[in-house]
Amino acid sequence: MSTLPSNHPLSLRPAPNTSSTSIPLPQLIARINAERGGFRNISEDSLRLEIAEAEAGGNEEENESSSEDGEAEEEPDRLKELLTARDEILGQIEHAHNAAMISLDFISLLLSKDAPVQASTSISPSLRELAGMGTLGADKTVASRYTKEQNQENKKIAKGWKASNLSKTVDSILASATRLEKEIDAETKYWEQVLAVSESGWAVCRLPQEKHTLGVRFGFSEASPTFRNRSLGALRRNPDGSIYLDQGIASPEPQSIRVLIETNGVTTGETILPKAVPHDAPIQDLILQARNTIFASELWQEMTREVRTLASHGLQSDSKTNTIRFPISPTKRILIELQAVPTDPFRPVLGPRPDSYLANGIYLTLHLLLSLSHRQQYRIRTRPPPPISSQPRPNNPFPILRSLVTRLAHETVVSSLHSLLTPLCKTLTSASLPTPPTYTISPGTSPPLLHLSTPERILTALTNQLEFFTTITFPFPLSSPPHSSIPSSFSHTTPLTPLPSSLQIRTVTTTLNYSRPIYYLRITPETSPLLQICPPPNTVPEWDYVKNYILWAVSCWLAHIFSSSSKTSEDKEEPWKPTTQPNILRKTFSGESPNEGGVKQICFDVSSIPILGPEAPTKIGEKEKEKIKISVRWEWTTGMEQEWKDKKDLKSGEGVYDWYYGGGGDGIAELQGGELEKMVRKMGDVVEEAGRGRSRS
Repeated sequence: MSTLPSNHPLSLRPAPNTSSTSIPLPQLIARINAERGGFRNISEDSLRLEIAEAEAGGNEEENESSSEDGEAEEEPDRLKELLTARDEILGQIEHAHNAAMISLDFISLLLSKDAPVQASTSISPSLRELAGMGTLGADKTVASRYTKEQNQENKKIAKGWKASNLSKTVDSILASATRLEKEIDAETKYWEQVLAVSESGWAVCRLPQEKHTLGVRFGFSEASPTFRNRSLGALRRNPDGSIYLDQGIASPEPQSIRVLIETNGVTTGETILPKAVPHDAPIQDLILQARNTIFASELWQEMTREVRTLASHGLQSDSKTNTIRFPISPTKRILIELQAVPTDPFRPVLGPRPDSYLANGIYLTLHLLLSLSHRQQYRIRTRPPPPISSQPRPNNPFPILRSLVTRLAHETVVSSLHSLLTPLCKTLTSASLPTPPTYTISPGTSPPLLHLSTPERILTALTNQLEFFTTITFPFPLSSPPHSSIPSSFSHTTPLTPLPSSLQIRTVTTTLNYSRPIYYLRITPETSPLLQICPPPNTVPEWDYVKNYILWAVSCWLAHIFSSSSKTSEDKEEPWKPTTQPNILRKTFSGESPNEGGVKQICFDVSSIPILGPEAPTKIGEKEKEKIKISVRWEWTTGMEQEWKDKKDLKSGEGVYDWYYGGGGDGIAELQGGELEKMVRKMGDVVEEAGRGRSRS
């Protein structure tokens, strides 16, 4: 079917009724608007004209219809086909509408028996007049078993359920009240403990990742980033309201530093590990234990980093056993360990040991040095930053072990000086010298660091730059006293100064020069004879060089005080005169025969002999115990057929005499035959005996 023009009106309303019933006014108005375009363009004259044209056109159509019948039969009428299709659709719609109305009337008539009011609104007037209301009904084929007894029983059951639910509601309310009361008590207990933690001085704050959770900061703000991030724990609540510390991924096992002192492989001192805090202890104790653990862990990490730079001092680190080994003498060493705090309350505790004081001192020193490093880091962080540079900033470890090495090196030098000078002066005293040398050791003074606090100044002064002065006084008497060990026949070869000569040793030990002491030597006054016969080096880097120079200076001093510049005595003997070697004197004898004349020389030698055996060193800084030996040897250099041989095979006019001090032989002298002499001779007598000539046969 071909389509119609779009302006052709199409209506799908039912076919017009041929009855005398007029068209309803709304439909008529809608039709006029569709066909005429509204009432504005319609007038009475136009309608009369249209009717007249329609009547005239009808007659013409009748005349033309006969001539066009043949053509109409040949060509189908499109309009007729459209109208036929429209009528067909309208018929189907009307049939469906009729079936729906019949169904509605049936349902309404069926419901009119039970619900006449509702059914009267939907039943058609024709069916109501024809059949009447309530003429059709429906019922069940089988009678219901529901009885009145069952109804009463159901009511009782419903009442019971209501009572049960009310009882459950009351119980739930009471349980909620009880639970709320317990929750209030638990919250009160929790906040009381949080307040106690805050009043104890701990910093309470919110966790960065959990804003609704409180935490406590028990670490140190100037620690390394690793330990600073681990120093924040959550204060969580147990169901009973008690509080516990949640450290997150950090190890909850408490740890502590332990210091041991070993002497020849035997433990002679140690620090006692603290007892672990039980889990039911007050929260303040648990926080303190966590603080000590994080402090010990950071201290251990800094020491393991630093020990790699101190291998030249003999320090070693064992990562498997968590041990740092630190030798302080050939027989003694320090062991520093990181151990877990024991939890056994009945663990055995050893009694005090000889070196426990040293272990405890080192333990406290390590902790104080880490705290000092934190202060220094804070001072660096708060000062203006340096200019921007492309080079990365150095991340050096804290000078903890280096400061300890510096202090122990300082103590070692002081102990070594005392171990050398004390027996040296006593040995010279045992030789009955009129004025033996003396020595003093005094600490140096450094300018006060006013920008530091008092604890920082104390720690810096004890570990950073250590300085002390050693003064050895060598007296030079103008003349021999009446009972002097120097014979009156001896006079001095050079003019003696009335002021004593002093050997000043300034020892400086700092962490900047690899914790090794440096010695600065000086002799005063400038007119001292020692400046001419044995001038000291300005700077000495090793202790052995300093010790050898001190012994050499004493030998030269002894030779100088026994040299003489007086005239020959009555027996025509020459005095002792100095030689090119400052510790050797020479004397010339004149005679008529070769056996009577000749040249004799005397040598003064001061040396130290190590002590072996059970008297090995045990104190800090003692490398080895030594005893001082002063030897006076004399011999003929010309006019003798036999040369100097071993002192057990000495010839006439040759001899040696030794003085010892230390090692259990204080004040013991050795004769030229090798035997020990209980009564120590005066050095002046020995020199006088050595200066005698040959006896005439």
